[in-house]
Amino acid sequence: RLALLVLFWGGWLGMLGAAAAIVAQAPRCQPLPTKAWWELGALYRAPPKAFGGDLKGEGGPGGIPLGGFRVPLERLGVPG
Repeated sequence: RLALLVLFWGGWLGMLGAAAAIVAQAPRCQPLPTKAWWELGALYRAPPKAFGGDLKGEGGPGGIPLGGFRVPLERLGVPG
């Protein structure tokens, strides 16, 4: 029994050491290339007022209240 226990833990430690050696000898990742200005973020962010209201669906000055869309959607059977 003692021989099997020593053999088990010796094998386990050997595999752990081999895994650590593989990780240590693995090549390092190359640095990422620099991004151009158009890849850094959104080119343009339109405010919700540009679409005729705010995020709550209220029509501001010159805006369209989004509540007016509920009637056509209810006619189509879409729960609103």
